[in-house]
Amino acid sequence: MTTCSVRWRSSGGRGEFEYVPADSLEDRDINVLFEPLSLTIPAEVRAIKAQGKPRLRKFDKNNRKKFHLPQLVMAVARLPEPAREDTAHAVAFPLQNKSFVMDAMDFDIIEDDGITATLAPLRVSIRNSDFQIELQDRFKAIAVDLASIPSIAAKHPALAAAVEAHGVEIAKAVNSVEIRKAADRINAIQAEIFGMTNAGSAVTLEDAAAKPETDLEEEIVGKEGRLLTRIHAYKERDRVFAARAKKYYRDKNGGKLTCEACGLDPVALYGPDGERCIEAHHKVPIEELQPDSITRVDEMAMVCASCHRIIHSKKPCLTVDEVRKAS
Repeated sequence: MTTCSVRWRSSGGRGEFEYVPADSLEDRDINVLFEPLSLTIPAEVRAIKAQGKPRLRKFDKNNRKKFHLPQLVMAVARLPEPAREDTAHAVAFPLQNKSFVMDAMDFDIIEDDGITATLAPLRVSIRNSDFQIELQDRFKAIAVDLASIPSIAAKHPALAAAVEAHGVEIAKAVNSVEIRKAADRINAIQAEIFGMTNAGSAVTLEDAAAKPETDLEEEIVGKEGRLLTRIHAYKERDRVFAARAKKYYRDKNGGKLTCEACGLDPVALYGPDGERCIEAHHKVPIEELQPDSITRVDEMAMVCASCHRIIHSKKPCLTVDEVRKAS
């Protein structure tokens, strides 16, 4: 399947969005398919060439009640709205409205009849960071929320009402700022209940909040920090997932598992049972953790138990590289 990207590009001090590759969608109107939500929204934008370069233009460029393509996708995804201009040249997590710039948004081209192209959002990356959000995971999480409104309402009626209102707005299949207003309402209520996070699913957050506390949370201040640390810890301690991660790295490294921080070869030191001291560590910084995204095995690092304790000895966690340099 063919893919394309919308990229942020600075132009005369203003942020603009342009397509890469240049010729893939020229002279096409754009529809956006949100498959997990069974929804297609006409973006009311068109890909053109201006001064020999690709551009994305809104049908009505002066209509502030209509979003540009990336802002529309972010509103449906219940993610904060990106800024148009990169003034801070820095990014902090959790992301907040207009506190960051989108670097690129990737799409699958689902259909292209030469007049209209239908695109499915894949991921968005954030400028001035290595951060990426898997949008399909995000939409699946939102679909779970929409199917779970009664159970959300049992504990958090205002949140359930906000989730339902956002569902109503996106179901209209119209590019409208009302989608952003509804998304902001959900995010504000979730922040009141769970702390400020960029999580997409109230169900995921409630499930995490209901789990027992972990030892990693003892010195954490703030609801959001404790909750993300808890999710982080449970992912690391999932025996089934850890076994898959170990197999992945064992196969990748010629049948051997070593500590990525200190280089320990536990089998050579302790014998055949030595691998038991190798543990799976989630490499994504806790503050950037997306609880509703599916964790991939390549997001885990293989570290020995001692290095793992050192990694978690500071808040925020040390990185594997930091421990490697210190060893």
